[in-house]
Amino acid sequence: MKIKGGILLIFSLVVTFVALGILFLLSSTSIANLRAVSTDYTGSQLVNNIKKGIAFINNNALPEFGDDNLVTIETIEAGNIVIKRETKMSSRFQGQFTSANLGNSNHLKALEDNFTISFWFKTQNTPAPGTGLKLPFEGEPLLGFSQKRLGDYQGSGFQFSFVRINNNTAARLKFGITLADDETSTYHSLGIDNVTDGLWTMATVTYDGNQIKIYENENLQEQTNVAGTVDWSTIGPSSFYIGRYIDSPMFGSFFSGQIRNVGMWKNSVNSDGVLKIYNQGMSFNPLIEVGSYQISDDLLGFWKLNDGQGTTLLDYSTFSSHGSIINRNNSNQCWTTMTDSFRYIITSEFNGFQRSEKVR
Repeated sequence: MKIKGGILLIFSLVVTFVALGILFLLSSTSIANLRAVSTDYTGSQLVNNIKKGIAFINNNALPEFGDDNLVTIETIEAGNIVIKRETKMSSRFQGQFTSANLGNSNHLKALEDNFTISFWFKTQNTPAPGTGLKLPFEGEPLLGFSQKRLGDYQGSGFQFSFVRINNNTAARLKFGITLADDETSTYHSLGIDNVTDGLWTMATVTYDGNQIKIYENENLQEQTNVAGTVDWSTIGPSSFYIGRYIDSPMFGSFFSGQIRNVGMWKNSVNSDGVLKIYNQGMSFNPLIEVGSYQISDDLLGFWKLNDGQGTTLLDYSTFSSHGSIINRNNSNQCWTTMTDSFRYIITSEFNGFQRSEKVR
């Protein structure tokens, strides 16, 4: 009887341990499954939050970005999203202290009767006396291939500069160019009115042999019917300047602000092409053809002006016509950071997990 009782006890213990082992395995599997389900749910929720953040950017005016360049939106059902604009480097022009020369530019004279010129700019000026308005000075140069400082120049090349309008209460970005037709040369001018200080703007000029057009961002501002080819008769081989005129004196007319993505093509883009360039923002790559932008083979020069250090301005076209930027005080003051309003970093947090994506 004692032997039989011992055997039964051992058998019972074995059965109990087996049962406990099975229960342990089942519970472990269940916990693992629950954790997997929880992780999958969290990951799915993070992805959904990012998608909602992208939709928010595309369909709403973003709130004002703070000094930390962040916007937090807490209207997502699970967790929240934080939107941050990407930061990039940009050239910095400080009036008479800074100017740039874009290298040996003889090949740019291929801009004749079919071309595109495009760049981003932001003016940064002190308030005008008596008005408190931040405006570029009359005749303040932006960039160009011209030999004249002020007024409607009747000579060779082209020039982007600023003029005051509306009794000195607003500024206009003026594009002036001289076209030669047979034995005569004619000066033409068109522009963008009401330039806003401190706001990044893309300016684009196109000429197809019949019309010159100027765009503010993606929007056509002015156009005029013309004829002829660009008059280069008095332009030297290294006469392409940013932020100054060829003959600017030490304390004469200089640009104050920032410039990025100066590009020139010996072909004209249509309005859809301008829109494609604009939508790429500061990350536009002129060597890659996308959609209506199909003139990469006609690129004559593209200076990003985002080098960030030193004094060299790299030309990303096949001509490699590298230029230089000069600050009379300190070369490090030629550069500054900027925020890109076309590229964002969206971050979502939920259940202790985080997901980030870069979007345009």
